[in-house]
Amino acid sequence: MKKSFSFICAALCLMGCAEVVVQDVPEVDDDDAVEVAFEDVTTDVRIVPLISDDPLGACNELHCYGNEVFMSDNTGEYIYYFVDGKLQSTLHAVGRGPGEYTTIAHFTYSPEKKLLLVSAVGDITEFMQQTNSMIMKFTVPDMKFVGKMPVEGKIATMSCQDGDKVLAVTAAASFSPNDLSTSLDTSRIVLFDIETGQIIKKCRNISYYEFMQADILQASGTNLSNNVCTSGLINKLYHYEDGKEKFAFAFTFREKNIPQNYFDTDKDPQESLMGLIEFMMTEQAKYCLEGGFWPIVDGDRYSFWYHNVMEHYRDHYYSYENGKTLNYCGFRAKGTNRPLLPKAVDGTTYVTIMEGTPESLFGPSSERSSFSSDLEKAMNAQNLNNPVLVYYKIK
Repeated sequence: MKKSFSFICAALCLMGCAEVVVQDVPEVDDDDAVEVAFEDVTTDVRIVPLISDDPLGACNELHCYGNEVFMSDNTGEYIYYFVDGKLQSTLHAVGRGPGEYTTIAHFTYSPEKKLLLVSAVGDITEFMQQTNSMIMKFTVPDMKFVGKMPVEGKIATMSCQDGDKVLAVTAAASFSPNDLSTSLDTSRIVLFDIETGQIIKKCRNISYYEFMQADILQASGTNLSNNVCTSGLINKLYHYEDGKEKFAFAFTFREKNIPQNYFDTDKDPQESLMGLIEFMMTEQAKYCLEGGFWPIVDGDRYSFWYHNVMEHYRDHYYSYENGKTLNYCGFRAKGTNRPLLPKAVDGTTYVTIMEGTPESLFGPSSERSSFSSDLEKAMNAQNLNNPVLVYYKIK
């Protein structure tokens, strides 16, 4: 069923600040979602075991660039580098000296420069007192430290663009006049230079809510472009390429939306966070939706994932193309006991990571499809129960 919410909104494009007017914004409702099996709606499915002689840590952050894959572990110490599924090298530079860190926060990679950019921190005192993020640079595949640079604000996520720039979501820090400690202030999307860390462009201010969700509201597109979804009563999807922003698509959850005041960009972050926590305890919140996660712009097709705010599974998929919509949920493969949901986006392809033993995913006596049989075989063949990636598109 296609629904639309008649609404007019103006979005400023950085390409000359021309207004883009949007009417009849599609309304997304989980009540319209059709439960589907993974095998029935996917195409271009590939199973890629991550091969290593040693055990790999549990996945924290995953980034895929064609046949190159980077994965950080949940201890904040390691980044693994794979080519065609085989481990090539590992970044592990924990310490207090030059070129070392105590914790990896976020990272991104420039395939053109073969450069790994790591948002890292030293000790906790340093983190609390610094107003900027520290970006460390390592060459790939040897993981050699080649310098660091400050980037204005605390980074929530970042991804390379056009080879020489980085699109990042940051929260600028300000000093409290009472105790000279820092507090997060304006959250925004910025474009900075990959060599110097200098901000090239402040693209737009966003809410603190969006700052907290930034890692899944931003996705890498093809040719080192980026897609970002901003939240509000009207959610807006933007495409960034060649250092420019282009408005792509808008949608709404209408009555099921989180109230607009939690998306205000001029609100105090702590006040917004406390208010949002209080709202989540109300009866109204049980029916609210949030989304725009893992956004993809593929020609005239715009797609993303969403979920009920109280469940946080990102388990609903929505796409819009020339007036036709898809609204799906489910995504379990035959014989599996949990859905195959995205952990990363590689251009126009979703990537999920299967961790743990095969017994934790498959029922002992369940019937298998050809895909789930192949997946079970791949997981059974893994040394030390190391993970398996599954790449797929949705028809």
